[in-house]
Order: sequence, then C-alpha cells, then structure tokens
Amino acid sequence: MDDLTLGIVVSVGTAVFIGAILLLNRRLQSRRMAALQTTATAHGWEYTPIREGRTSGYRIMGRTQGSAWTLESTFTASSADSESSTSTGHRRTCWQSAGAALADGLILIGPRTAAGPIPDPQALGGLAGRVVQKALELMLGEDVALLPGLQEVPLGSGALRERYMIWAHDERAARRLLTFDVERALTDWPAKLPLAVKIDSHGLQITLQNTQLLDPTALEQLVDLGTRLVAAWQER
Repeated sequence: MDDLTLGIVVSVGTAVFIGAILLLNRRLQSRRMAALQTTATAHGWEYTPIREGRTSGYRIMGRTQGSAWTLESTFTASSADSESSTSTGHRRTCWQSAGAALADGLILIGPRTAAGPIPDPQALGGLAGRVVQKALELMLGEDVALLPGLQEVPLGSGALRERYMIWAHDERAARRLLTFDVERALTDWPAKLPLAVKIDSHGLQITLQNTQLLDPTALEQLVDLGTRLVAAWQER
C-alpha cells in the first residue's frame, strides 16, 4: 500500500470513527432527554424541549403548593458543528419562582471558598477586595447594584456554614429562609454541583453555572430544594 492510499484509508477511518462517536452522543442525549421528560410527566409538570440555534436543552414548568415555578437547563455550543452536550460551550441551569420575593435588599447563598469566610470586599481593599467583589458580581448578575451593604451573616448549622456562605442586607430576612428543611436540603445537595440561591424583588432563583442538568434524580432534588425555599419564605 503506497503512502497516498494509506493516507486516504486513515482519513476515511478517522471520519467514520468521529461520525460514530457523534451518533452515539446524540443517541445518549436523546435518551437522557426522554428520561427527563418521563420524570416531568410523572410529576404533572410541563416539559418543553429547547432548540434555538446553537442552544439546546429543556424547560419545565410546574406548580407546587400553589406556587408556580420554571426550570430551564441549556447548553450553548461554541460553534455550529459542536452541538453535543460533551462539546465545548456554555451550560446553565436555573430554577426560579415568584413565590418568594424580597421587597427591599437581597439574600444570597453560595458555595464557601476553600479559604473560609470571605470578608467585606471594601474592608479587604486592593487586589483581594476586587477578586471578592468580582465573585459576588458573578452571582448577583443584574442585582450587582445591590452589592453595597451586602454582608455575610453567621446563620445556620455548622454543617451548613461549612459548605455555604449566606449574604444579606437584613439578617432577619435570611433567618426567615433558613428552616430545618431548607438547611437539610442544602446540605444534602451534591457538592459536585455548586449552586447559588438568590432572593430579590423579582423572586427566588437557584442557578447552577456551567452545568446542564441531565440526571432525573438531580432534577427532582433541585425542584424539591426550590419548593422548600419558597415554602419556608411563605410560612413566616
């Protein structure tokens, strides 16, 4: 076999191999989405697939204890030819409900850093202060204007504080949220899927950055956490 023929054989073989992998990935993705839809239907939730350009995923809408909620989980491919969920791109999952809203200020619950409690960014000053402020801005999103006056509050059990930081303008509002059921749901949440909880004037939002939720069990757990947070807020 000459070099030209060998090169053609290798090229064709590589193309077939890559095509087979893409086909298997798409079949796996289809099975995952079907399992998520089955789970949603079993709970009486409305499941809608999302397919908008390079963005794919799903949206689930439900109502628990009288409060409506929406869960959206998407993957946006970095290029038109990388649509598989195993490709590079941006993943995001967000659960939200207007059933728990704060008239003024903000409550934020997020992962605790390995370095321990984060002090006030203004008190840190310099580069460290800017790093902390940037991290908070990523979690706050459009509520970044509420950053001034936001302080970490020492609430919850030792197990909760070991994994999470709770930030608020009003400690009493944060205390209202952290019932026993909420603490248990937060500490039971998989550490490999870091989340951020935010309550503002628009409602309650749970965000999983860089994660598309494809596990039906984790889906149910996220909905359970969200509904427990809403219930805790409405009970007091």
